[in-house]
Amino acid sequence: MELKSIKDQLYYSTVMIETAQGSGTAFLISRTIVGLTRIYLVTNKHMVKNKTDCVVRFHKSESLDPKTKVGDFVYHFTNEDWVNGWKFHNDNEVDLAVFNLTETMAALYQQEHYIFYRCLTTDMIATREKAKNIVVMERLFFVGYPNGIRDEVNNLPIARSGYLATPLYSDFDGKEVFLFDASVFEGSSGSPVCIVNENFETYADTEGKAKIEGRCILAGVNSSAYTRVSDKQYLNIGYAWKAYKILEIIQQNTM
Repeated sequence: MELKSIKDQLYYSTVMIETAQGSGTAFLISRTIVGLTRIYLVTNKHMVKNKTDCVVRFHKSESLDPKTKVGDFVYHFTNEDWVNGWKFHNDNEVDLAVFNLTETMAALYQQEHYIFYRCLTTDMIATREKAKNIVVMERLFFVGYPNGIRDEVNNLPIARSGYLATPLYSDFDGKEVFLFDASVFEGSSGSPVCIVNENFETYADTEGKAKIEGRCILAGVNSSAYTRVSDKQYLNIGYAWKAYKILEIIQQNTM
């Protein structure tokens, strides 16, 4: 199964987390340094901390070279591996968690269990510097499992879209987060929030210049959604931690 489209690949970089306490979204991201590639699972801290009976739903490949999807692969983490594997930010308020999946995948490969997947990369992260060149009210895409909904036959998440509600180059309320205008529900926690343009799609930079090129920018990770005080109805405003906080977790924990 050849996935040439950036948007197609987003479906296969996202996985469902199921625990005894509920379900949510996580995604795969890779980082290459000096020729060595590590693969991480990223989600929210509130999705994984103090959770038990934890399962991640992957896709299955027929070989180490993940070109063909042949079914599903459900991996059950031991409670010990789950607790020890997740790393958090030094700032307890940051609702993000990172799991170095590299050794787990290597152990599975030795047992001839192959995972079909695609990864976002740390090069796609909107750093503070990159954010200065992203226009306000930019269109966003996020992929996940709102209210636990997924395509059960094909084991695929649900893609949603929206717009930046606050500028990515500023910190909302003084925190390293941004708001986005979209329908966000429980189960979308941990969804990657991306700016995506396929090749030959036109977009503008902050100087108003037209650009025609493909890009995928990981802007942040959805954490929660605002609700109305009076009746708890969702306000269609998502709350996302900025993606460069993922790199800080990796660096702080020397992963």
